[in-house]
Amino acid sequence: MSSKRKWDQAAPEDADAPSAKATKVEEGKTASEAAAAAAAIAAKIAAQFAGGGGPIGGGTKDPHDGDFIHDIDINDVRNRYLLTKGATQQQIHEETGASVSTKGVWYPDRTKATEKDPPLYLHISATSQEMLQKAVDKVNELINTDMGSLVEDKSSRTRERRKWPEEKIPVGIDTIRNFNVRAKVVGPSGMFVKYIQQETGTRVQIKGQGSGFVDQDTGHEHDEPMFIHVTGPDEQQVLRAKALTEDLLEVVRAEHAKMKTALAQQQMELHQAQVQYAAYNAYGVCMLRSFPSSSC
Repeated sequence: MSSKRKWDQAAPEDADAPSAKATKVEEGKTASEAAAAAAAIAAKIAAQFAGGGGPIGGGTKDPHDGDFIHDIDINDVRNRYLLTKGATQQQIHEETGASVSTKGVWYPDRTKATEKDPPLYLHISATSQEMLQKAVDKVNELINTDMGSLVEDKSSRTRERRKWPEEKIPVGIDTIRNFNVRAKVVGPSGMFVKYIQQETGTRVQIKGQGSGFVDQDTGHEHDEPMFIHVTGPDEQQVLRAKALTEDLLEVVRAEHAKMKTALAQQQMELHQAQVQYAAYNAYGVCMLRSFPSSSC
């Protein structure tokens, strides 16, 4: 027995030679009967195009197809994911009686499609023109259905499903010279915030005016005064983080108060020096103007 596969065998020497079988008239049929059969085949082929168009792929008719077929290009249709679902196609079949199947290949760039692999399309087959038209109308209805922003809806559902407990703790410290509020709260290299996060398993962020935190939706800082935002998967963890945050803020506020007192003292001393200088300067001017006859 030969081990050669079919595609390993040499081709016939004369591939163009007409087959002997092709030249024989089928036994038992007259010439008129053969002509009638050919006419019937031609009529059936013509019926395939009665629905408004032939196969997109340009191939031969599927033996399982009905007498009426129609193809709809959905490669660039936004709702193609809905249209290619088995449940959707089964629903169309139940409502109209026509069969719907997915053909072709989806191309992001349809210019790369080939005759062998055409762009994605739906193939509709029916046994009557009325049945076919109902299926075509149903497909077009689904194509024109507004599905909304699918990506946005999905992310919104995810955010709602994963919404964690949260707390907002106002910082309540005004900005003064030589005192960077945000830097004092987060600590060197973010040490204080990182400590709270590690101890509680929460996320701690400084937001609001002067925080440097830019909201992704608005592209700006929050309009509120600076605050610390704490979120976490468990309410007890969030409350623990809140307590540590408030303790941290007490320390920062105490340091801020000392700095504010020191600045006020410096301001007072500077003011006194300016007053003394002004008085001395005024006395000197007066002396120069009145010398030597009168006094100020």
